[in-house]
Amino acid sequence: MMYRSKVVGFSLIELMVVMAIMAVVMGLTGGLVSKSIDQQERLVEVEKVRQIFRRLGQKAYFSGQQASVRLQENSMRISGPVQEDIRFEHLTFVANDYVVNTNTHVQPQQFGVIQGEHIKRYNLLSLFEPYNDNK
Repeated sequence: MMYRSKVVGFSLIELMVVMAIMAVVMGLTGGLVSKSIDQQERLVEVEKVRQIFRRLGQKAYFSGQQASVRLQENSMRISGPVQEDIRFEHLTFVANDYVVNTNTHVQPQQFGVIQGEHIKRYNLLSLFEPYNDNK
């Protein structure tokens, strides 16, 4: 008596078809995922710039010396109580000079980032809010 074993599994052609479908789906969604990651990294760097200005306001307040900042291309050059050059991978700045005074105020109060053909502006807030007794 001869026994036939029944083989359970996928054929090579079935596996190749599934792999081809997965490759097409990954190709279609890969660009979207990459774009989303770049956008998130850009937002993280924007927040890093804001944090640096806050830190400079703090240092200017406690040292009594104002700080000067130059944003240009993808770099930030700081002079004053702190001397530092910082490079950013995902941001290209609109060239401008900033002053962080001893009251923690930043002038001008916005910085610009070039995104493609557009310029996006972000606000810089001082470390301390002005007192208003009309509340």
